[in-house]
Amino acid sequence: MPSALFANQRETNLASAITMVEDVLIERGLFLGGAVIEQPGALRAWRFTSGSASITVALLDRPRFSHLRVEAGVLTIDDRVDLPALFADLLARNRDLAGAAFALDGRRVLLVSERTTLDLDRSEVQHLIATLAAAADAADDELVARHGGTRGA
Repeated sequence: MPSALFANQRETNLASAITMVEDVLIERGLFLGGAVIEQPGALRAWRFTSGSASITVALLDRPRFSHLRVEAGVLTIDDRVDLPALFADLLARNRDLAGAAFALDGRRVLLVSERTTLDLDRSEVQHLIATLAAAADAADDELVARHGGTRGA
C-alpha cells in the first residue's frame, strides 16, 4: 500500500510538469494568458509561434503518467504535392532528428516529440521546446519551397 506521501504521485507529477512548462514558456517571453488553449485529450495545453511555426505544447493523459508532447504543423498537403517525393524527404529528415519525428495527420505534416513526465526535469522541457520550435521553423519554409503545399497545418 502506498504511503500518504506518494498517494498522489500522478497529481504531483502533473503539477510539477505544468510548472516547468509554464516557467519555460515565460522564459521564452510568452504571456501565459494568451498561450493557454483547450485541446481535446490534453490535461493542459499551450500554443505559441516561433518564427513562422505554430507550436503546441500539451500534457496528455497516459496510463501510468502524463506525457509532454510538443508538436508543430509544418505543412498542409494539397493536390499539387508529389507525395512519394515528400514522404522520401520526410523519412530522410527523420534520420537526422533526435527525439522528434515528422508525422502525418490526414493532410497535415507535423513535427512531433513526446516523452513521459516521469523524471522530467526543467532542462529537458527547455531543450524539447527549443529544439522542436527551431526545427519546425526551418522545415516549414524548406518543405513548402521544395514540395509545395501550404506552410503550417
